[in-house]
Amino acid sequence: MPQPAPEAPDGAELLRAMRELEARVARIEERLNLGPAVPTPSLPERPVEPGVAILSESAGAVPVLGRALLGLAGAYVLRALTDSHTVPQSAGVWSGIFYAGFWLVKAARTPAGQRAKTAIYSLTSALILGPLLWEATLRMKVIGTGGAAAVLLAFTVFGLLLSWRKSLLIVATIAILTSILTAAALLIGSEDVVPFLFLLLAIAAAVEVSACLNHWLNERWLAAAAADLVVLLATYLVTNERGLPQGYAPIPLWALVAAQMSLPGIYLSSILVRTLLSGFTFTLFETAQIGVAFLLALGGGMQLGGDPRIVGVVAGVSIASAAATYGAAFRLKGRNQQTFAVVGLLLLLAGTRLVLPVTTVSAIWALLAVGLFAAVRSSLAWHGCLFLLSALVVSGALVEATACVLGAGAPRVVHAMLLGQLAAVLGCYGFLLRRRFPWRIPTVVLPGTAIWIAMAIAATVLSMPAPAAFQAVLRTATLATGAILLAWGAKDWKRREFVPLVYLAMVLDAYRLLAVDLHQESKVAIVLSLLVYGAALMLIPRLLQSELGPLESGPGA
Repeated sequence: MPQPAPEAPDGAELLRAMRELEARVARIEERLNLGPAVPTPSLPERPVEPGVAILSESAGAVPVLGRALLGLAGAYVLRALTDSHTVPQSAGVWSGIFYAGFWLVKAARTPAGQRAKTAIYSLTSALILGPLLWEATLRMKVIGTGGAAAVLLAFTVFGLLLSWRKSLLIVATIAILTSILTAAALLIGSEDVVPFLFLLLAIAAAVEVSACLNHWLNERWLAAAAADLVVLLATYLVTNERGLPQGYAPIPLWALVAAQMSLPGIYLSSILVRTLLSGFTFTLFETAQIGVAFLLALGGGMQLGGDPRIVGVVAGVSIASAAATYGAAFRLKGRNQQTFAVVGLLLLLAGTRLVLPVTTVSAIWALLAVGLFAAVRSSLAWHGCLFLLSALVVSGALVEATACVLGAGAPRVVHAMLLGQLAAVLGCYGFLLRRRFPWRIPTVVLPGTAIWIAMAIAATVLSMPAPAAFQAVLRTATLATGAILLAWGAKDWKRREFVPLVYLAMVLDAYRLLAVDLHQESKVAIVLSLLVYGAALMLIPRLLQSELGPLESGPGA
């Protein structure tokens, strides 16, 4: 009879036998004092291809997407219970808001490497909150527009705080974008601008606080663009000729002014903190945004009418901002200094011009120009040149000087304003000569402006007692004399910067000769004008062709 085959050992017996064998081998190695076995060299791991990684992540996102769909289904169930009055409307709405927050928390708790999962959960939260607030605000009337704005602000701040620890940009971006888009939809649907105007400004402020702490710098433009557009929209709705569209809630003037002034305040404060305290450099976004913010604030504020209180507020904000930016410019160097200085210059010009009369503001600008040339470092002294030119333009000194030199009418009385501006120009040029500045434009502009005003004064004084037929001759002679003096100064004072001014003066004198002098009725006056101009043409080239030697181009030569 054949013997029955032995039964195969089960898995438990095999496992027990392997453990006994491992224990025996360990005891033998211990008795023989053998060291640990040399590990077998492992083959280097092959890098995962990008396509394989994306495919793997996408495959892992499928069940996540299923859970998100279940979450949306739960939101619809809650809505159905609310619509059927099984759950009170207010309770259902607030439960839905907290339900959206739950999904945002779930997104923030996702491991940092699982980007698709984080994005899906964040989008689920957004898809729950946006339609919910629309229904609760516009259809159910459970929440007012102010309450909806408060919920969106809380949602944004909540998203920023949740994403802080892991620097989850996806969570922060989706929270910001959800609030901005929902606010835009509710603004249009409810026809109530003010709550969402301040909401978007508050979101911009929250994002800038994060930027000051070096978080989410790439997404600042979202909040900035939304804030700019809503301020522009509110300004247009108030200031356009047709007024607010029918059905829109009134926009108080104080609210619009506060919003306009808050916009530059938010970004100027952020930039000051980032540059002065954190040491960051001005970015292209910050440069553009601060310009847009002040343009909307100052331009929009002046569009609100001639109310002196509004003008005072706009001017006060402008001057205070100019003081802050100039103060920062004196503490910084390089690009930050130049950017702050330009912003301060423009703001100070705008603010003082809004509230001061022309005579006063031109005098203040001229004094500021002299002070800047006298006191500040060379990298900021060119601001003195711009202040001086602004004073000359606003006061009308350049226009009056041009009329005195090139005009054909009766000479005007020399105003004290013209003498004061000449004194300011000479003062600036005097301080310029004491310093060695690395730029050349003021070395031409300042003496050119001084000689132009001086020629205007001289032409007026000389031609006032003369007969009308010879007034043109005296003005032409004055301009030719100024060109000769400049050529002599270029030769004896070693000032090469006077040479282009000589040619410019002779060109203008030729224009005067052709446009005015040759049209005089007195032939004697015409002959005298030609003689004067011809003599200048003969003398000036001799002065300029003299040996000048190697001259320094700067004012300190």
